[in-house]
Amino acid sequence: MEAIKSLPVLFRNPNILLIGGGKVALQKAKVLLDNEIDFSVVTQTLCNELNALNTKHKIKSFEKEDADNFNIIIDATGNKEVNLLLKEIKKKRFFLLNTVDVPEECDFYFSSLLRYKNLKVAVSSSGASPTVTQIVRDKIKEFLPDSLGDLIEQKSLERELGIVDIERTKEEAEKLFGKVYLIGCGIGDPELLTIKAYKTIQTVDVVFYDNLITEEILNLVPPHVEKIYVGKEKGNHTASQDAINKFLLDYAEQGYRVARLKNGDPYIFGRGAEEAEFLIRSNINVEVIAGISSAIAAPLSAGIPPTARGYSSGITIVTAHNDGCTFNSNWIELLKIPNHTVIVLMGLTQTEKIVDDALLKGVDKKLPAAIISNASRKNQTTIITTLENLADASRDADKPAVLVFGNVVNLSEILSAAAIKYSSAKEVAAG
Repeated sequence: MEAIKSLPVLFRNPNILLIGGGKVALQKAKVLLDNEIDFSVVTQTLCNELNALNTKHKIKSFEKEDADNFNIIIDATGNKEVNLLLKEIKKKRFFLLNTVDVPEECDFYFSSLLRYKNLKVAVSSSGASPTVTQIVRDKIKEFLPDSLGDLIEQKSLERELGIVDIERTKEEAEKLFGKVYLIGCGIGDPELLTIKAYKTIQTVDVVFYDNLITEEILNLVPPHVEKIYVGKEKGNHTASQDAINKFLLDYAEQGYRVARLKNGDPYIFGRGAEEAEFLIRSNINVEVIAGISSAIAAPLSAGIPPTARGYSSGITIVTAHNDGCTFNSNWIELLKIPNHTVIVLMGLTQTEKIVDDALLKGVDKKLPAAIISNASRKNQTTIITTLENLADASRDADKPAVLVFGNVVNLSEILSAAAIKYSSAKEVAAG
């Protein structure tokens, strides 16, 4: 079978006749209307949907004279007599014919189109498989930014004014393709990633990751993707927050799809809001993908339900750190609320201050407390203790760790049987 040779082209102001008035003709009419192309219809019957489009039409059988003055004709009738008549006309004068669903008799093919104002992206299989072209078109659409049309309009206006700056146009176009994903990666176990997070990681060009992102999650990043470490931990910042923001901006402005991998959820004490705000103000496309916060998943992995009837009717998530790593004590009074759970992030190094301040404010020294280190990871440990013994117990705990206060801690003895187990995980009782 001889290969079909085709050349995708654009017609300016074509004069088109559409023959037929059924569902097939309706599909072609919609394509023409979507592209603001004028056309006329000749048909014996007109379906209601096509009639509702208010196109120019004649209700009649197709005759030779109906083809006069048209340089493009679309036969959507499926009628052999109409097809034969069109072939006779072609012997006497030239016009382009598209016989729908008969590729071998077509002078041209309809492409699967994406339109961004004056920018059009056409995908064609030379009539071999409209289904494949539609799928490819939809995949391309996922990648192309909606604002392309606005840029094309702007460039059209500049050209009319005699302004042509190729380098600036390149920068503006590339910036439209840049996008930053702030991805919550949960607490370490790759099986706790959301499906959306996993799929997004597979499509990006570069990854910026924190020190708490596990090797198991980093192994999900495709080999060709650039990985850049920007971890921050107490007293040891590989890059400042301002520097990280600048990295994200620089890569996005070059048109890269950037993943910022963050432990837990980006908006739960993860500085995700700061990064998103900075990028949005810099006119960068940003998408935030939720992750499982350690504030919720760490208690679960230790068999501690943050809320449980008869034990806790409320939950508060706090951090023990202010800016500059100073101690945040604003939440201590919450420990005195009956049937309430307080979950503390970044509190392991502040346990002595927590205990001193809590006891000074009259918190029950026997208040149940838990320290959950490396939640969901193979080296997870859970220490069950009380407020008065918390500082001593914390000396045996590893970072990262989550502190839990409240009567729900007592349920760990029973519910830990329902938690995810790891071969090297252990539970240590203290106090």
